[in-house]
Amino acid sequence: MGIPVFTAPYQHQTSVSEMVISYIVLLARQIGDRSREIHTGEWNKTSNNCHEVRGKTLGLVGYGHCGSQLGVMAEALSLRVIFYDVVSLMPIGRAEPVSSLNELLEQADYVVLNISKTPENNKLFGKEQFQKMKSSSYFINVSYGDAVDEQALADALKSGHLAGAALDTVTATNGKFESPLVGLKNVILTPGIASYTIDSFVRIVSEVCESIVRYIKEGTTTGAVNFPSVAGWKLAPGNCRILCIHYNVRGVLREIDHILSTYNVGKQILDTKDRLGYLIADVKTENVSTEIVSQLAMLANTIRTRIIQ
Repeated sequence: MGIPVFTAPYQHQTSVSEMVISYIVLLARQIGDRSREIHTGEWNKTSNNCHEVRGKTLGLVGYGHCGSQLGVMAEALSLRVIFYDVVSLMPIGRAEPVSSLNELLEQADYVVLNISKTPENNKLFGKEQFQKMKSSSYFINVSYGDAVDEQALADALKSGHLAGAALDTVTATNGKFESPLVGLKNVILTPGIASYTIDSFVRIVSEVCESIVRYIKEGTTTGAVNFPSVAGWKLAPGNCRILCIHYNVRGVLREIDHILSTYNVGKQILDTKDRLGYLIADVKTENVSTEIVSQLAMLANTIRTRIIQ
């Protein structure tokens, strides 16, 4: 406890969005089937049920960071973009919000599922939702496997109601990959690689390293998943910075302020998260010795204390 854990949760959105764009084109032209056929020696040069994506409607179920980024990219392909989200969100570009999931399903030629993993979203798409989708439309899932009833999706594909599907994640049973979608025509299955690019990993590592450096140099914990969020500031000349991580209990701030009251404190900020409290205080250097760290460390509710000079 008392060690911040930093992540970079939004650096993968470009990789995911590009993957979905590729799915849309591959499904519209049945590229997966043609490639598989020619690998087995079958020359099936056909345009049957193959279409351009220009002018079609893309429906985004979930309009968070990835969804909104995807909408911007899709407009470059001249797709009309509509979206549905349980939270009221500002559209980006020419994207249009719709009032219900059913309204989106009735309009979209391509339905992209990009939602958070929550109990409420489990099996969000089942037989009823697939039946409400437009005939000969396409379904794409880049969220998580349990959000989709795969058997219901397989039935919709076999009946011809849906023209194709792409899933970057499927449900594993007892650690084994088994799905009713395996072997179906114009179905693309990938093993959860939408966010897996060298570029996204470089950005993630860079952001996390920058966060760690800011924490070491300034005490900044913005972006930490397990820690109070405090944005540090540039340390002014003639000051040192006291960082005190403590349990979030009644009376602890009074104890800390009692120690700091004997020093010339220029700026102080505190934030809490669950059981943790985190305090930053800038103190004039001429008044400070390592004694202040020892005094704070000896408090019963102190977890960790350090000084930046």
